[in-house]
Amino acid sequence: MTIEKSISLAVLALVLAAVLTGTVPAAQYQEAPALAERVAAGELPPVEDRLPLDPYVVEVRDRIGDYGGTVRSATMGIEFAGEDTMLFDVMNSFVRPDAELKDVVPNFAKEIEVSEDEATFVIHLRRGVKWSDGAPFGVHDIMFWYEDVLQNEDLTPTIGINWRHGGEVVEVEALDDYRGQFTFAAPNPYFLNRLVHDVSWLLYPSHYLQAFHPHYVEEAELAEKTEKAGFDNWYELFGNKNSAWAQQPMDPDRPTLTAFKMVEKTSSRRVYERNPYFWKVDSDGNQLPYIDRIETEVVSDVEVLNGMIMSGDVDFAAYHMDIRNYPLLRSYEDEGGYRTMLWEGGYSNEANYMINMTHEDPAVREIFQDVRFRQALSLAIDRQELNDVIYYGNAVPKQFTVLETSPYYREEYAQSYAEFDPGRSETLLDEMGLDQKDSEGFRLRPDGERLTFTIQFPELDTPTGPNVELVTQYWNEVGIDVRAEEISTSLQSERATANLQDATVWAGVGSDILFPIRGLEFVPVSPTHECTKWTAWAAYFHSGGETGEEPPEQIKELRQWWEDIQMEPDPEKRDELAMNIVRSQAENLWNIGTIGETPWPVVANVRLGNVPETGLFSWSGPWLSNLDPEQIFFEDGRRE
Repeated sequence: MTIEKSISLAVLALVLAAVLTGTVPAAQYQEAPALAERVAAGELPPVEDRLPLDPYVVEVRDRIGDYGGTVRSATMGIEFAGEDTMLFDVMNSFVRPDAELKDVVPNFAKEIEVSEDEATFVIHLRRGVKWSDGAPFGVHDIMFWYEDVLQNEDLTPTIGINWRHGGEVVEVEALDDYRGQFTFAAPNPYFLNRLVHDVSWLLYPSHYLQAFHPHYVEEAELAEKTEKAGFDNWYELFGNKNSAWAQQPMDPDRPTLTAFKMVEKTSSRRVYERNPYFWKVDSDGNQLPYIDRIETEVVSDVEVLNGMIMSGDVDFAAYHMDIRNYPLLRSYEDEGGYRTMLWEGGYSNEANYMINMTHEDPAVREIFQDVRFRQALSLAIDRQELNDVIYYGNAVPKQFTVLETSPYYREEYAQSYAEFDPGRSETLLDEMGLDQKDSEGFRLRPDGERLTFTIQFPELDTPTGPNVELVTQYWNEVGIDVRAEEISTSLQSERATANLQDATVWAGVGSDILFPIRGLEFVPVSPTHECTKWTAWAAYFHSGGETGEEPPEQIKELRQWWEDIQMEPDPEKRDELAMNIVRSQAENLWNIGTIGETPWPVVANVRLGNVPETGLFSWSGPWLSNLDPEQIFFEDGRRE
């Protein structure tokens, strides 16, 4: 049997899982008391009319939950759907990952048919799924995305490779109200995996968004709406009205398919209420979610968040958590009324260093492109000290590669140039011709200038700052003048995508679900905020050679492996191509990894039920979406 599961097995799993989840007779459906009151008042249809004919049935973790309660949460940004809604499944898609991130299982796709050549996919939607305002969801919404968004040059100036698979734009056809057909010009064996994350570009509430699109609105009327909203162009208005993060609208007026719907948004708080048309039930026929409401406070920094947790003002926290605060969080559990769990972090590397091999300075570029320089940097890092100081010895010093759960994992790749050997590091630097130093002991470039560069980084969901502080020190000790500068996420995005950074650091993703479709950690895919190492080469590939810089043959070969794997129908050949990509990272150190297998603190109110003691907190999941988090509830529907 090959390393890579064939798509036919994945589809079989989808169909089998759909059968195993079973159905609940419509007469047995129950709903939250608050919704029952609205039904009695004539404000809502009966629960059986709000649910699809075949709702998704959640097998609850510990017990059938109690209805009611308000979850208090916090977030670091008003425009970022983070901690407040990820608990309750922000990433609703046709499919979702299983709990181990090894396969995909049904979500609001009842079944997916795949052609023998793996180029045509027919998605069968659950009949009767509705948007949060009660409007029907169906293939017509997919067709709106395909015809009026993907193929509208104002909204989509460049159609990415995901939808130009095989060199041609995907053909999408409505077979009927609940069956949509996707036909690609070449085999697309990872299409189902891709749908886990790409769905936010696919699910548009057409009945709502048509009011802001020139195909459906007279020019004068749309111009008036655009001007009134303060925008210069209609597509800016459209983007504002469609603003969403992973299917959770950032505009309270936009309908959603998620478990909770935003009802209030200010500069300091967000409020969500249960979606009365949500399409999941538990095995007893109770419509989910159990929780009534989420109230989120926008906080300025992590210290404020930690203070709220310890004082009992936050009921669930996972995003922006830091292993360094684990002992402190544990010490305040009784006072705060919460429990602190350690889940798996889900990152293949916590701090993944990337130096810019397409740097605008030719002298710097030549040095950065020399594999000996990257090897020297890696060997100069004391990963065990990083583990002891930052993670209390609970993580694993290792090089960047795929996760251990991946079929492409090899221990020798995880240890490639990962030993602490500053003497060997200095020898490699000397061999490069960087053996001359100035009066302060820093190495000189061949042109006589001091070799110096700056690591710019935003402090996000891993303890990046402390890692950078130590790594900068290690590199200084082998004679390289390295500085560190913490910057905002907006500046990071601006500078990284414009090829204006010397180096950056980001958490590395390498899971089974995302590798190799994501690619960007291993291959130049497109310019992105979280990757600096080959921005100009990525721009070249992404634009079809119109922008960026033509890469060397080695990089072209690397990119070709990634392109071929997307269309290779033979699982054994896909395995071979994937191993080529993983091996290339180990040999060339396109990324310089530091620490992996890190524990992740997760905090939950002691009265929150169906929260697992162990889990995997990862973007690949994504977050809690693979755990059916709509089943989480307050004991007796309230907090003490």
